[in-house]
Amino acid sequence: MREHPLPCPHVILGYRGFLKGNIFSVLHRLANFYKAEHVHIVQTFFEDSIFIVWLSTLLLRGRPILLSSRRDIGLGKGNQPWYHLLFGKLLPYVNRRFAAIVANSVQVKEFVARREKTPRERILVHYNGVEIPTPSTTGTVPALLTPQSGVVWFCIVASLTPIKRHDVLIRAFDLARRTPGSAQLKLLVIGEGPERARLTALAVALGTASLTHFIGAQDNVAQFLSHVHCGVLVSDREGLSNSLLEYMAHGLPVIATLVGGNPELVSEENGILVNVGDVSALATAISTVANDSGLRARMGARSLAIVQETFSWNSSMKYIEDLYTSLAQGDAPRCG
Repeated sequence: MREHPLPCPHVILGYRGFLKGNIFSVLHRLANFYKAEHVHIVQTFFEDSIFIVWLSTLLLRGRPILLSSRRDIGLGKGNQPWYHLLFGKLLPYVNRRFAAIVANSVQVKEFVARREKTPRERILVHYNGVEIPTPSTTGTVPALLTPQSGVVWFCIVASLTPIKRHDVLIRAFDLARRTPGSAQLKLLVIGEGPERARLTALAVALGTASLTHFIGAQDNVAQFLSHVHCGVLVSDREGLSNSLLEYMAHGLPVIATLVGGNPELVSEENGILVNVGDVSALATAISTVANDSGLRARMGARSLAIVQETFSWNSSMKYIEDLYTSLAQGDAPRCG
């Protein structure tokens, strides 16, 4: 946040972890902030903030209205501090202090209801919004993606971590390129993370290193998505993927795993869903999309239409503004 300042007033509390020495200072500063700014509504993101805000309001008079958000279906073992296991036990109690929980997909809502033993009627579904690209946001064609006759580019935008299963994609990509009569395939990998060395070695071992391009994290992802042919995401878990929404906003067909909120974004109209870890099915999906330009065009057009109808920033912001207004006026949130 210090390196990329937000375009609005903001305060950085310096939170470093729930068990760090400055936790009491963070709680004190946050409680004073509520009082000084006469805060009406506090919305949290991620589990640590739920407990920080809950604790910071315990001793306040005239407490602000609290909302919490849920944006994933568990991070998996090894991706969260050990004390988050304790958080899971406490959330059914802490949730009673919050006016509502805002989930970003129906599947996340169902996960929260089960895991946190919270009534479904207290959980709202508020889909993520995504920016529709314009010529000013896409920029020029990257040199790597200069059009070449017969080449079909697939792209994945995801952190290089185990849960995103780039290894499955690379193996499927290798299998698809060996299919007789297949188009010339290339894979663009956008993102950075601890798996990079292992994934690069896998591409070398399979003989696909010259076709698999790891370009790291990028500030202007739109510049690349505007010039590829299909977006792919093969995670073991997802809430409601922003990567999928970005693919769709660029008018791309989508190949994704059948997890989390992915089926709420992808159907046979705009893409193909495959089971987690199914290399063969993923390879078939890649070949199907690569070898049919007409199919790509139809699916891509439908992807863009879905985003325009349901996932635009205008509709997303209107929903949250209406929710804040109703809560400030003392109305109960209408969950669904």
